[in-house]
Amino acid sequence: MTKDEKTIGALLERGSKILQDAFIENNKAEARHLMSIYLDEDLASIYSRLDDELDDFTAMRYMKAIKKRASHYPLQYITGFTYFLDWEFECRENVLIPRFDTENLVLHAIELSLDRDMKVMDMCTGSGCIGISFSLLRQRKGYNDKVTLVDISDDAISLARTNAEKLNAGDNISIVKSDLFSALEDGSGKPLEKFDMILCNPPYIRSKDINNLMKDVRDYEPRLALDGSPDGLAFYRRVVDRANDFLTEEGSIVFEIGCEQYMDVADLLREAGFEHITRLRDMSGLDRVVSGRR
Repeated sequence: MTKDEKTIGALLERGSKILQDAFIENNKAEARHLMSIYLDEDLASIYSRLDDELDDFTAMRYMKAIKKRASHYPLQYITGFTYFLDWEFECRENVLIPRFDTENLVLHAIELSLDRDMKVMDMCTGSGCIGISFSLLRQRKGYNDKVTLVDISDDAISLARTNAEKLNAGDNISIVKSDLFSALEDGSGKPLEKFDMILCNPPYIRSKDINNLMKDVRDYEPRLALDGSPDGLAFYRRVVDRANDFLTEEGSIVFEIGCEQYMDVADLLREAGFEHITRLRDMSGLDRVVSGRR
């Protein structure tokens, strides 16, 4: 690169163009975000020195990240973090990236919470964003809930533990590796403990639809956290089938759902004896969360 090509402004322009050519929708914003990460500066500082030249090493690292993002490798895996509600969560390969829409599940669960300390399970926890955020929001209200994060993936368990420690939620959080409820019951199949609420964002994409997902998701995020069986409902069935055993007498369950799954999941809950079935839509008006109470 020439001297002029290594200025912050020139690199931003080049990076944005590369991302645009790769059909990255928010190419300018992502180019700026990556520059902010590699310079460890806010955008206001970056804009104040667009004519400044970067050293060869920093310019090379930035362009390497741009080219990686142009392959549709997820931005959050490159930067190593994303924001969820009020907190920064670490992100890693092989673990589902927290989504903005999933914040609806946590906020709805807060609305359903009891006016006392609770025992809560976050099933299929992934990064831990649901259970940890729930715990931290409830702590703000003065409650000291016990939240158990559950996942079958070693990568997810490791990342959830890291996020719990990073966000100082450790005293309220326990983490269990389990194929759904299997490690939470004794040898005869009886629950080791009961919970006031189960939160769950399970794999719910229909198997045949996986290949239609955005390349960022399809090629790089874990299929284990996406594939919900041919009809997308396998994990809802398995969780609802055992939920009554693990919930207290008036316990609640809160699911994230695909935008076309409300009726199916609501029917599963009703058939299992749940009442007060509630639907919550996201900001786009799409069905996103369903809850029920025993």
